Amino acid sequence: MDWRLSARLGDIRCGFPQAQELMRNRVLLLGLTVAAWLGLKIIDYFLPWPALMFLLCLTVVIMVMHSIWLLVAQRRWRKRLLKQGQEPRGIEAESWEPWVDIFIAAKNESRVIENTVRNFFKVDYNQFYLWVIDDASDDAMPQILERLKGEFPRLRVVTRTAGSRPGKSAALNEALPLAKGDVIAVFDADAYVAPDFFQLMLPVLAPEGVGAVQAQKRIYLHQEGFLVECQSSEYALDTYFQMGRDLIGGAVELRGNGQLIKRSALIDVGGWNNRAITDDLDLTMRLLVNKWDVRFSPHAHVWEEGVTTWKSLIRQRRRWAEGSIRRYLDYIFPLNSPKRLSLVERLDILAFISEFAIPALMLLEIISDAISFATGGETHARFLVLVALAVLAISLVNFFIAIRIYRPHLTILEALNHTLEVNCYVYAHWVPCVLISFVQIMSGRQASKWHRTEHVGGIG
Repeated sequence: MDWRLSARLGDIRCGFPQAQELMRNRVLLLGLTVAAWLGLKIIDYFLPWPALMFLLCLTVVIMVMHSIWLLVAQRRWRKRLLKQGQEPRGIEAESWEPWVDIFIAAKNESRVIENTVRNFFKVDYNQFYLWVIDDASDDAMPQILERLKGEFPRLRVVTRTAGSRPGKSAALNEALPLAKGDVIAVFDADAYVAPDFFQLMLPVLAPEGVGAVQAQKRIYLHQEGFLVECQSSEYALDTYFQMGRDLIGGAVELRGNGQLIKRSALIDVGGWNNRAITDDLDLTMRLLVNKWDVRFSPHAHVWEEGVTTWKSLIRQRRRWAEGSIRRYLDYIFPLNSPKRLSLVERLDILAFISEFAIPALMLLEIISDAISFATGGETHARFLVLVALAVLAISLVNFFIAIRIYRPHLTILEALNHTLEVNCYVYAHWVPCVLISFVQIMSGRQASKWHRTEHVGGIG
């Protein structure tokens, strides 16, 4: 099987035609879920209570040790830098100033595109073209871009025609053959960066073998409201995990907005996957299985809008959940190959799969025990329930630590209260999104379509 995906740019995934790929993923998802569920049933039915408690303690210890490992790695990193008399910025002193092609795939973004374009021409770096890929917009964005082209000679516009292959991946692939730089930077239409963004990011990308680097994502400071606050804390947790994974040699993930990729790495893996509904996560997997390192830079920030309605949030997270699950299924075999990924990377990926596996297994347990209860049988869901409670407790601790580190303006009491709020928010929307995604993968005739997130505009 050829996993390099380089036969035709963006059009091949795992070597399977789309229909076969969908069926393969259904079989894999069903088989893995049922196998895990049956394993839990065997544990509940046949293990005596002392043995079950021992297994539970062992599972909890492993989860706690993983969390401690991430925390200790970051504390040591910060102490080392402070001891050297530096601020904890951690950039490698590489002298590398490649030409950068900045890609922004946009459709009907007249509310935000001008501020974004002007922001990028304020960065303290001159070696770049800014490519805005206009995905057949029917608002005022084409006129805005045409006006800005007269003001900024390094602004390039790629206009996609109506009926072109939909999706962000296809839009990015259309611009890739036009780019000549050594680095491709990908941003959303609402992105806002500081002038030193590339000075912080490029040294991390410079070393040989590093294929991509992701910046820290933050929500615009001017936005307010419960959903926005929760998303800010989610991003803090993501930064905490991403930084920890980077330091321990784990599997850092790209996040779509604020990512830099070496052009050679992109060509090596065949560009973006036109079938992917989460282009960033799919690209992460293909970089990893092709032995390219993905790094994280917590010092370079990219600000973006948070979604402000539950409807928009659910729509966005539904896509994220389905895309996340599909990318694991698509690359399950090379991801588990010791010839492609290190042991730490494979264990790290396994640890984060639990956020998708536990909701599905809990649903099966609830259905199974409901049937047993209705028919007068015994209910057995002890081990999974206890593991789920342990995961909840550990997630509360991780959220609190992340909020204290990356949202330091909150007092300890405010951080404690917000930790409880944001955990309720996460479980309230993430569990249903994961379950709906399982159903979509198992029964849908095709993968869900990519949908852009609406932007309302504003100054970052």
